[in-house]
Amino acid sequence: MEKEKIIQAGKIASQVRGFSKKIIKKDTPLLEIAEKIESKIKELGAEPAFPTNLSINEIAAHYTPTHDDETKAHGLLKVDLGVHIEGWTADTAFSVDLEDNE
Repeated sequence: MEKEKIIQAGKIASQVRGFSKKIIKKDTPLLEIAEKIESKIKELGAEPAFPTNLSINEIAAHYTPTHDDETKAHGLLKVDLGVHIEGWTADTAFSVDLEDNE
């Protein structure tokens, strides 16, 4: 049973990673991106394993926008998202260059 939950969490994480790559655009507020990612995880039947991390440039990892964060996506954006089903977790990350990849 646990094996199936881990596999399903991994499949959802993969789907959400693909979704994320499509919605991330330069100057989109980080909070908006995080909310869309976390909503997609829930829409697909899982829960976020941790708050979505959206780190820019010299911030290597683990930056999470707060409820009043007005930071906009730019530079080298690192995205780290996690999915869990009943505590069984899958985690994935990627980077996107928002300056030279338009």
